[in-house]
Amino acid sequence: MLTLTQCHGPNPSTAVAVILKLCDASATPEWREEIARRSRRFFDPLPDDHEIMRRICVAIAYSQGSRSSLIGGLIQTPVFKEAFASFVPAALARRNPERILANYWKHLTLFRFRNKVCRIVLCARILNKIIRDCGSFAAYLESFQIPRRIRTAAHIEQFWQRFNTLQFDLRRREMPFFRSTTSLLQLLLDLDYDSIKPDLIVMRLARRLGIVNRETGDLAFRQCVRFLQEYSIANSCRAAELDLALLAFGGQTGARQLLTQNFCPAADPCHHPACRVGRDRLCSARESNVS
Repeated sequence: MLTLTQCHGPNPSTAVAVILKLCDASATPEWREEIARRSRRFFDPLPDDHEIMRRICVAIAYSQGSRSSLIGGLIQTPVFKEAFASFVPAALARRNPERILANYWKHLTLFRFRNKVCRIVLCARILNKIIRDCGSFAAYLESFQIPRRIRTAAHIEQFWQRFNTLQFDLRRREMPFFRSTTSLLQLLLDLDYDSIKPDLIVMRLARRLGIVNRETGDLAFRQCVRFLQEYSIANSCRAAELDLALLAFGGQTGARQLLTQNFCPAADPCHHPACRVGRDRLCSARESNVS
């Protein structure tokens, strides 16, 4: 079992606290609105199957290094909805990916990779089977009893035990994309679970802060997310708030626009003069530049 004391680095918890303060000091009104949404203690019922399908399409659109600020505009367009059968799982499951590419790729080039369209259609087919088996995706997901709010250490244990069971079942069903740890954690985050997506930005920052030793690999992803879940319990905040803070501070193109300052560079070393994380020697990117 991973605990906070098993993480490496000078003081990752202190570093996260400083990041939260810097984000708050640089907050735009849009940041405060998004943080308020992510800090909600209550949660709504899980969405219907059309909305689940839409979120699957959106998640795949954002994946594999697509520029989040540009994808954010694309997913609001009517052509995005039209290309994917208005997000009706049964209708999208019947579509031919090659036909979608022929008719819509000129509008979807921001995806970067054409095989994302095939993945979306395959996800629709597996989702449609889940709906037939369980009545709805919401009923399917709720059957795994993953806690949507994490308030105790016992909730963290339950989260990961049930997460593993869900992931095993999705792999058994050959669900593309969301059978991976990162993408499944993202889906849970999007559905308002206390989760974090350990993507490139988050993992790079986690390595710099000493939360993990490496940026890639399933073990590192889980170590990072679990650390932040434990931090959220100890500091009375939600994991979703930490997800936004690390994305914005780490330089993700969409989230960083919610702050009035940019902080983390894409590569070491860091020369940012106003970053207390580096100045206080809480970040290896700054230390690599200190003789």
